[in-house]
Amino acid sequence: MIRQPLSILAAAAATALLLAACGSKSEQEVASGTYTDPETGKTAEYKVTASDDGGKGNISIKTEEGEMQFGGGAAHAKLPAGFAPYPGSTMTGGFTATNQEGEGGMAGFEAKGQAADVIAHFRGQAEGAGMKVTTEIRSGDTMIIGAEKPGDKGTGVQVTATQSGDMVNGSVTWGARN
Repeated sequence: MIRQPLSILAAAAATALLLAACGSKSEQEVASGTYTDPETGKTAEYKVTASDDGGKGNISIKTEEGEMQFGGGAAHAKLPAGFAPYPGSTMTGGFTATNQEGEGGMAGFEAKGQAADVIAHFRGQAEGAGMKVTTEIRSGDTMIIGAEKPGDKGTGVQVTATQSGDMVNGSVTWGARN
């Protein structure tokens, strides 16, 4: 797993990404280097890219234990294997991370429709992938479900859908063991 000090690096890199995206004319590397954790001596390589609209920027962090990438736009909004976006939705961004034990990520999206329909769409895919819905929450305009593979608490999804007028803003957070 990537340790907490690397999350500080990620926050700094995200700030650099946002600042560098202002006025940039094309996708370009704005920062890169190597970070050494002062407590463990382990190193991580990082790279930050940005684009003129801020939507195609990317941050990647690599360690000997795995890799993490995140940024805006559909390229960073990866869903788990076997899952498809809600019909008509626009993927808005996300992240993925991999290590020796598996992979995971978060994909953000927006769609015209109803939160209940979005939840039903992803519930069907989770159940079709052999997962069991273990959590259901409704609070105001937000609906959340959580599902996991029986006997494998490392493989599962959580789907959040929030109604905002005729639009739904949501995310799919997921993990899968190797």
